[in-house]
Amino acid sequence: MELKLKLIEELEKEWFPDLKFIFSNEILDIAPQMLEEFLEIDKQKFEDFLKIENTDLIFESFEDESNLDYFWSLLNHFQSVENTDKIRKIVEDFRPKLQDFWNYVAYNSDYFDKLIYVENNLSLDEEQTRIMYLRIKAFKDRWIDLPIDKQDRLKELNKQLSKLSDDFSNNIVDDEAQFSYTITDFSAIKDLPKEILDNASRERFTDWPDDIEKEWVIFDADPTTYQAIMKYCHDKNIRREFARRFNSFASSWKYDNRENILNILKLKHEKSEILWYKNYAELSLNSKMAESPKQVFELIEWISAKAYEKSQIELQELRDYFKLDNMDSEDLAYYSRIYKEEKYDIDEKELKKYFELENTLSYLHNLSKEFYWMELKEIDSNLDDIRVYEVYKDSVLISYYFLDAFYRKNKRPWAWADNLREKEYFPKTKLPVIVNVCNFQKTPWKITLSMRDVETLFHEFWHALHEISSESKYSELSWFWVEWDFVELPSQLLENWVADRDSLHKLAKHYETGESISDTMLDKLDNLKTYMSGTFVARQNEFALLDMHIYSSEVPESVEMLDKKVLEIVNKYSIFPRWEEYKMYCSFGHIFWGWYSAWYYSYMWAEIIEADVFSRIKELWMFDRNVWEKLLNTILWQWTRKTATELFFDFMWREVDNTAFMERKWL
Repeated sequence: MELKLKLIEELEKEWFPDLKFIFSNEILDIAPQMLEEFLEIDKQKFEDFLKIENTDLIFESFEDESNLDYFWSLLNHFQSVENTDKIRKIVEDFRPKLQDFWNYVAYNSDYFDKLIYVENNLSLDEEQTRIMYLRIKAFKDRWIDLPIDKQDRLKELNKQLSKLSDDFSNNIVDDEAQFSYTITDFSAIKDLPKEILDNASRERFTDWPDDIEKEWVIFDADPTTYQAIMKYCHDKNIRREFARRFNSFASSWKYDNRENILNILKLKHEKSEILWYKNYAELSLNSKMAESPKQVFELIEWISAKAYEKSQIELQELRDYFKLDNMDSEDLAYYSRIYKEEKYDIDEKELKKYFELENTLSYLHNLSKEFYWMELKEIDSNLDDIRVYEVYKDSVLISYYFLDAFYRKNKRPWAWADNLREKEYFPKTKLPVIVNVCNFQKTPWKITLSMRDVETLFHEFWHALHEISSESKYSELSWFWVEWDFVELPSQLLENWVADRDSLHKLAKHYETGESISDTMLDKLDNLKTYMSGTFVARQNEFALLDMHIYSSEVPESVEMLDKKVLEIVNKYSIFPRWEEYKMYCSFGHIFWGWYSAWYYSYMWAEIIEADVFSRIKELWMFDRNVWEKLLNTILWQWTRKTATELFFDFMWREVDNTAFMERKWL
């Protein structure tokens, strides 16, 4: 009983949670019971709310704090970063019960009637009016007036899809966790960065019959390791084997995701039909800027064709330089790296020395202070490798933010931002708790990052800061409520501060000497800005078009037909022919996990918008406080107070133009 009360007390505190306590074995032991109790409390609160007479309603009647929401959010985060059997079972066992409650609320006609009453009869301010519109739209999008049998089927589909999403993610984590690759020929990997080799496992053995002591180097699924192997390993066969194993995670044996994917496609198609859409792609785009799959196809295929044309010139340039008769996908990173070193005089190992983690974080936080008027103050977290910050604006504490930066086994493999506690104002104020998760490689000495790692750090931090910066006191006017093909705009925008020479002069400092990056090096980087850009865009659009095709066409009838269909689609758009065993889609969370469906095009869509916005910022000067103030006031602080189209227009005073994007990529 004392432990329960202590947990409740911790969840109801206004400050940063004691994660070591909440994720302790003692709390995880009682977590199933606590979730059940919190759920019963929320169920009763909802029933009490439904009994309120409409004439007694105020806007705040719909607002309430929930220990269940907060605890559940924390547990889901823990599963994402430490996916143990214990936390997995807690989440898997409770999710169907929670989904039942969510379904009950989502299709509750009495609740919907109260929303309609408040919208029509109460005097609401502009933000409250917007929130009511979004809430009512969500009910209408779910077709609240559907017959009960169809509503019940939708509820069941939601439950099944939730479980399939968990199974899909768990299979990826499990398959990657058991992955290892042993290399016995050290000469093939002697040029790998020192930190990669130092982090790898080593085993010594005696080579019989020569009686010579040799060393095995054993690599795990660390994504930084994979990139290093593809760039620096001299042995094509090793690169090929490494690439094929990385592109086949969760595609066989007990971790095979293909049946899960097939069921996800079937259930989402059925859901779209019940909701009167032709396919799930149409349903997905209902809440986005893009109006139809046709519009997405026309835009992305047009860009893809131009990118493919440029990619062939880029690949031929590599083949000619290295006198290669042909080049396979596992050769691209290797030869393009050497070409950069020899033709452009850029050594990535040397470049990394200018992006030491501590200095990079300092620069990033100074940017937020100078242009967002937000100051981050680190506090003691008592957590290994986790940095925790208080975020202040005008000397007022407005949020907590923490960074989980390093790769671990049993951790989801990509990078993301999340909101673990939403902004609350009623019945009492609670500050949001925002997290960034990355998978950088940790070393025992000073940690340096590749430019791509720095871009990732900036990208995710700006997602976090965008959430924190929302001026509205209502959480519903921030975060995921904005159109998802616009949500990447702020994060992609900040990546420019990693590439622009004005910014790099301040950001890039040698980790040993402290010297700023030289103008000579910046000139070389400027020459590289469009290097292999056609290849990169074509690759991104291969994913986007696979995603949109798979959700806008008929669902395959079997796993074998699914394999065949995916292979046909990727080979239609890929710059390299994909082999029959190519199963990368089985671990592609951005297509099949959670809400990621018919959505991947958003990265390209948002970058077109971002390039247009940045061209205006660059024209006026990217360090001009007046420019930033306008950007903050029209877009970054506004979030969902307006539609994405209105937000863009408020800053640019015109519609989107793709010229800046096409010029940036030399397309």
